[in-house]
Amino acid sequence: MSQQRKASLWVFMMTIALVASCSSAQDAQDNSERPNRREGLGANRPQWQGGESRKQINPRQRDAIRKMRERTENGPVPAGLEQCKIQVGETEREYFINIPPSCQDKPSPIVIVLHGGATSSGIAMHLKTDFTKLGASAGYVTVYPSGINGWNIGSHDMYSVQRRTSNADDVGFFRTMFDELIEKKIADPARIYLVGGSNGGVMTQYLVCHLADRIAAAGVMVATLPRAADTRWPKPTKSVPMIVLLGTEDPMKPWGGNRDQMSAEETIAYWRRQNKCGSDGKKWDLPDKDPRDGCRIQAERWEGASPVVFYTMQGHGHGWPTQRRRANDDVGKETNDISAPEEYWGFFDSLRSSKSDP
Repeated sequence: MSQQRKASLWVFMMTIALVASCSSAQDAQDNSERPNRREGLGANRPQWQGGESRKQINPRQRDAIRKMRERTENGPVPAGLEQCKIQVGETEREYFINIPPSCQDKPSPIVIVLHGGATSSGIAMHLKTDFTKLGASAGYVTVYPSGINGWNIGSHDMYSVQRRTSNADDVGFFRTMFDELIEKKIADPARIYLVGGSNGGVMTQYLVCHLADRIAAAGVMVATLPRAADTRWPKPTKSVPMIVLLGTEDPMKPWGGNRDQMSAEETIAYWRRQNKCGSDGKKWDLPDKDPRDGCRIQAERWEGASPVVFYTMQGHGHGWPTQRRRANDDVGKETNDISAPEEYWGFFDSLRSSKSDP
């Protein structure tokens, strides 16, 4: 082969190599800049306790959870609460109850508050929220049930990655607890209300699907539905008034959903379908009582067989709004514009004179 042909061939091969190299580099750049199609579903976010796309818990937050567990699961029962134990099959279960003087010796409204997955003691919600304090002035009994390693929402494989969950018969637990509270003439059977946050909020919705005939209304805090609920949970036997509060910046329950969890809009649409609500809702903005918190709230209400109320908490993360100003942490910012217990009880109490009252 002549020197000229060798030189030409060498130039040709180098040109091909250079083009390929540039193409690979451009592809790599394009891929790095091109959003992952599943990124909006949270596929690339760190996983915590499996399945649910969440931020990683840092040591400070983990230590706070540990201290809460020690205080609520191993500490003394706080003043004002009575510990009650009931047998569910072969398992002894517990709940804590506060009966204000105005509710003594007569069937009264009951607000049952479910804790999240960071603890297995109902005491946590007594310490974390103002339901007990509000009950004393509003005239309702507050009950705080304890889960076993979280709440059992039906199956370990509800999420794509294994997560800490319970095998307990929680539906049986609540059914037995309802029966006891009614038999003891503590609960007005027509006014049993449920409220839950996070894992407790998912469990609240699960109980509505299983025990709709026993529940007068339900409130949900920072808890969207698992996608499998649409096909694997039973449908409620009747409509149940619902009030749902969700944060747009929730790192634990992503607003837009992911492969395991419905989005906020899908969750609300689910309950609107169950309650046969119309498509047109009434919207209003809540007062911005604390401009420093960086949050605003818009509410919407749909009428149907039973009403559905939805609070969009703009900027809010995964905490309970209590109007107790605190520093931001791993669960995101917290709105100080409302007290969640007051919003839930206001909704529940309004149902007495409403046409939608069950």
